[in-house]
This record gives sequence, structure tokens and C-alpha cells, in this order.
Amino acid sequence: MDQHPIYVVSGGSGETGLRMVQAALTQFRHGDQSLIRRFQNVRTHEDLEAILTKAQDKKAVIVHTTVSRDLRFYLEDRCAELRLTQVDLFANLLDTLALYLREAPDEKPGLFHALDEKYFKRIEAIEFALKYDDGQDPEGLREADIVLVGVSRTSKTPLSMYLAMEGHKVINVPLVPGVAIPALLNEIPQGRIVGLTIQAERLQEIRVHRLKRMGASGHSDTYSDLGHILGELTFADEVFKQHRRWPVLDVTGRSIEETAGLVLDRVFGKERGA
Repeated sequence: MDQHPIYVVSGGSGETGLRMVQAALTQFRHGDQSLIRRFQNVRTHEDLEAILTKAQDKKAVIVHTTVSRDLRFYLEDRCAELRLTQVDLFANLLDTLALYLREAPDEKPGLFHALDEKYFKRIEAIEFALKYDDGQDPEGLREADIVLVGVSRTSKTPLSMYLAMEGHKVINVPLVPGVAIPALLNEIPQGRIVGLTIQAERLQEIRVHRLKRMGASGHSDTYSDLGHILGELTFADEVFKQHRRWPVLDVTGRSIEETAGLVLDRVFGKERGA
């Protein structure tokens, strides 16, 4: 079956339309992402005519986020004349909001881009945190903005997700006695790395509670044994001493929000005005 290209047309960057089309295509077995072509900063009738000439030749589908009412109507009329399929992603939303807010939209391209960019940066960061959670792939260290290192149950994962919601790419690496840390930890910029530690008794409480929730015995498993925990924390301390450039935060009694603020201060201190 022949597939027609999809032209994403926008008066701004076209990022919103592009992402929406990409997301929609994932729902189709034959949704080929290579079919998409983006046209940015389309502001005049002449700009549209140049695109429509190509679209007619290729029998393309037009998907647009044109905020200018004049251009929207012009594009709709011309697509009808040329028998081209067009989808307006903003029209109904803008008109509905105008009625609800009792205010006409500014119709200025690019106003949404800053918010749009921030949103997609956050989504990308969350996907990154999930992909590389618990050191699943050390290669992620090359791309990470922040690296959290610590023994199990020192809030690495929830902290990673919280920071990802702020748009930071975070990878967390577990410290396990007898297991060498990833070599890449010594190769990436050391200012990105933060060590996490916790008081032994508090860590034992957390692990016992976790085991009970999983239906396991909280005291017979070495995972929650105090002696075993002390051994893990001693191992972590040795790693931290070998890497003196890593700031180490004690998460005992701290909320995720508070710890996240401290992490950001350590990694981006100058930028945050610290």
C-alpha cells in the first residue's frame, strides 16, 4: 500500500505538531516516522502556496498548528480546492478557549514554544530516568546531567524521578559490596556525581518495611540484617573516600524535595545562585 507523506506546517517551530503526529503514529503498525516532513515559520500565503504545491504533487496529508485565523482559513480553503486532506490541531481548542475565557487569542506564532519545549524536556528526562534506573545500562552515564550513587534504599529512584520532573536527566548507580563500580563513573565530569548515604538503623527500618510489603520475612533476610547493612555502608564510605570530589548527602530524615534541592545545589550551585 502506497503511503502519502505527512506535512507538519507551523507558524513557529512546528515542534508541537511534530510530537503529536509522532505520538499518533506509534499507534499504527505501519506508522512510518520517516513519512513526516516539518515546515517551520510559515507566516504568509506565499509560504503556504509553496508547501501546497509540493503537497499536491506528493498527495501529502497536511497537519498544521497555525494560530493565525487568516492563515488557518486560507489553508483550509486551498486544501479543499486541491482536494488535500488537512488536520487543524489548534482550531477547535483555540475557538473553545476563546469562548470560555471571553478573550481573543493573540495569534502570535511561537508563544507556546517555550512551554512546549520545557514539557517535552521533562518527558524526555522521565523516560531517561526509567530507562537507566538502578544502573541498568552504564552507557547512560555519558548523557546524564546528574548521577546519584548509593546503596539500595537510599531514595535513589524516587529522587531520580523527582529531579526528572524538573527536566534533569538523572541516572542512579547502586553500590554493592564485591561489585566494581562502572568504569565510566571515573571518566565523566565528576561535578555531576552525588553520593547518598543514610544512618544504618533507619536503613534497616526501611528495608524491613519493604520486605513485609513484599510478603517476605523482615528479619531473616540479609537484606535487612543490621550487620549486613553496616557492611554495605562501610563499602559505600570507602568508595566515597576514593572519590573525594563527590559531595555526599545523608538522606536520613530528609524529604525527597529537600534532598533534591541539596543535589541541585551541589551540581548546579553557581547557576542556582548558591
